[in-house]
Amino acid sequence: MTVTGDTRPSTDIASVTTTSSNENESDTPVSIVSAKEGTGTPRVADRDESGPSQIVKPQNLGERLVGITTENAPDLALFRNQVVSTLREWYVLASDSIVSLLEGRSLQDPAKDLWLLGKHYEIVDQADEQAWGASGYSPEVLSDFSHLIWCTYRSQYPPIAPSAFTSDAGWGCMLRAGQTLLAQALQLHHFGRDWSFSWDGALGEDVRRRELYTDIVKQFFDDYSSSSTFSIHRMASLGKQFEGKDIGEWFGPYGTATIIRELARQAAHELSVYTTTDGVVYLADICEHDFKPTLILVASMLGIDRVNPVYYPFIQASLTLPQSAGVAGGRPSSALYFAGFQGDELLYLDPHFTRPAVARRSDDRYSQSDLASYSCNAPRRIALNRLDPCMVFGYYCGTLESLIDLRSRIELLADDGMRTIMSFDNGHAPTTALSVPSSPQSQGGNPLLTKLPPSCSDSEESGELKSGSGEIVLEGESSEEEWVTDL
Repeated sequence: MTVTGDTRPSTDIASVTTTSSNENESDTPVSIVSAKEGTGTPRVADRDESGPSQIVKPQNLGERLVGITTENAPDLALFRNQVVSTLREWYVLASDSIVSLLEGRSLQDPAKDLWLLGKHYEIVDQADEQAWGASGYSPEVLSDFSHLIWCTYRSQYPPIAPSAFTSDAGWGCMLRAGQTLLAQALQLHHFGRDWSFSWDGALGEDVRRRELYTDIVKQFFDDYSSSSTFSIHRMASLGKQFEGKDIGEWFGPYGTATIIRELARQAAHELSVYTTTDGVVYLADICEHDFKPTLILVASMLGIDRVNPVYYPFIQASLTLPQSAGVAGGRPSSALYFAGFQGDELLYLDPHFTRPAVARRSDDRYSQSDLASYSCNAPRRIALNRLDPCMVFGYYCGTLESLIDLRSRIELLADDGMRTIMSFDNGHAPTTALSVPSSPQSQGGNPLLTKLPPSCSDSEESGELKSGSGEIVLEGESSEEEWVTDL
């Protein structure tokens, strides 16, 4: 069976009209096809295009809490997380219904094109429009979306030492969004942008890709195993060291990026992770030695309470770049992973679904059904004007040429008058070195140093490179995090 669509096991389903189990960010409610109890997560069905959106009454709070008792949740921490998660989901359902009522939202025709991690899909004729159907997505889009690795809340895993937490529901959403972004970068690293394989195939390429895909997912398993390089256990444990966060506290985008970088460094991972909070990518730090495939994480705050509209074009343009690994951001207090956009709405994966942790197998071999909960074929959408301004942009550069291309594309956007959130500097970051080569020849003709980025000038302000001097002028250090807030 080829991985093209929903990879969850097939089940009998009953159609009901409701909102999502936590947040439906689309401008209209959708019809949810919910699986029978214990068989999986809700899936978005066809939208109702018969008229204005209808307000859905949230389920009675008492009904949501039925079954959550100390008997079936003997672990006190798990019991607390179940109650908190239920209360939170009920609150979001109620608030979203009120917002829909006050705004008087109505269904609008979707845009004629869609972008998903640098890949473009477009409705060009009536046949395409019919193929996209009432759901607003073509089979190709849904298949492509289902290839994204989806990291969500988990429960029933070994406690995160030294705490008693056996679930991250209610506090780990940004860590999960960061995992999801990193997972896409790893897929780009191993497979490129377009790939598929058969789980049951015996061909050499199918076997190779199946094993690679499994190895990628295992890096996010919820335990301290040596193969779980980026597990929630390791991420939460580093939170205290690097962010002063106790296990069970929310993480912000910058803290999450820092932890991913440190875990990759400690594991001597095949993928290097570079982080920046001031928007400047210092190329000498990336290319100081032999180039290594790199994930660039740019943490940015694009407003105060909401994203400043001047950054909308760049958010969208970022997701059209071939190097894009997505964006970890969200709405206020709720982290999401953004993979694409259609019109003025972003497509996202939501980590706020709690599933049991995947059990380790003694033979370390996993089937499609074992890993089905890491896949989703139901894109959700949120309007740009509802985003929280604090987010992390991810760019995967597998080769030096790809890094050069990313720089060229970002500078072209800036030259066209777009307000971008990043720039490139040929030197080292001021805190890591005081000098850079004065000429490309001193670096063996490194093509990255053959052109100064627009930010480089004769000015000595802000630690910029003085043209022709080969020196970094330090104007004093400032806290990297003073302007980066937590979601």
